[in-house]
Formats: sequence, C-alpha cells, structure tokens
Amino acid sequence: MDETMKNERERRRIQRKRKRQTRSIVTFMILFIMATVGVVSGQTQGYQVFYRGESLGYVQSAAVFKSAVDRIETNLMTCYNYDNIHLGNGFELIQGRVENPMDFETCIEVLNSKNIPLYVSGADVFMDDQKIGTVTSLDQAEALIDAYQNINSENLSELEAVEVMVPLSETKDFAAMLSALKARVK
Repeated sequence: MDETMKNERERRRIQRKRKRQTRSIVTFMILFIMATVGVVSGQTQGYQVFYRGESLGYVQSAAVFKSAVDRIETNLMTCYNYDNIHLGNGFELIQGRVENPMDFETCIEVLNSKNIPLYVSGADVFMDDQKIGTVTSLDQAEALIDAYQNINSENLSELEAVEVMVPLSETKDFAAMLSALKARVK
C-alpha cells in the first residue's frame, strides 16, 4: 500500500504541475495579446490620401487634409477672383495606420505639385435645349441671358441656365458666351 500511495502522490504532483503550467501559458498568452493590441493601437492612426486612385501620402487627421485644401482654394479664389473654385474632384481618404504623416505645409506642397484640375460651381447655358457653353457662376449666366435678351429682343428663343460643377478650363468668359449666343441666332 505504501507503493500505491507513492504513485498517487506522484500523479497528483504531476497534475498540479500541469495545472500551473497551463495557467502560466494562458496568463502569458493573455499578456502577449494585450501587449500586441496596445502596440498596434498605439501606432499612429490616420488617413491615406488618394486622388483618382493615386496615393498622395498620409495625414494624421482628416482635418489636416481639409485645412490644406481650404488654404489652396482660398488662395485660388483670390488669384482668379472667383468665390466658387474647388480643388479637384476625386479625393478619397482611407483610414489606416500612418507611416510618416504629412504635416499641413507638406500636404499643401504635395497637392500643389500634382497639377490637380480646378473645378468651379458654374452654369451651363442652353438655348432651345442645346448647350451653348459654360460660365463660371449662375449669376454670370443669368446676367448673360439678361444682356442677350436686351440686345436681341425680337428673338424669342428659350434661354436657360443650369448650375453644374465643371473644370475651370471648360468655362468661357462673358464676351465669348455673348458672341456664341449671337452667332447661334444668325
């Protein structure tokens, strides 16, 4: 019986040892998972900026990108003397881990260097449901229609202005549009 007791004690000792090992492994794994989650979440979160599928870089927050775009648009509005200019059409911010984020000034430099087209909240001018051209604002389109109707009161063509967002390069100035309207009637 003495031998049976020794065997039973040894078996219990081995079981206690396995339980301690299992608890130690589980504790270690929990600590490892918590440390990994802490490191990953501790890494900088931000946004990757894309323009029409091309990566422009990373920003710390969407506010940095928005501020850079606002600064560029403000400068363009002053330069072109229009209050409805917008930078590009096709930006996308995708959230993710940031590697070497751009600061505000770097973001402005990158956006300026990419030759992103300028857009304007303009207006298409139609005569009898045919597009004549595009001007840089709805107010300018309405002024153009008024000027044309004052000059050419005998022609009762239907003129209409529809607000659209178009590249600035596709717009015409007031004189060119008035000439196009006059030429259309003849």
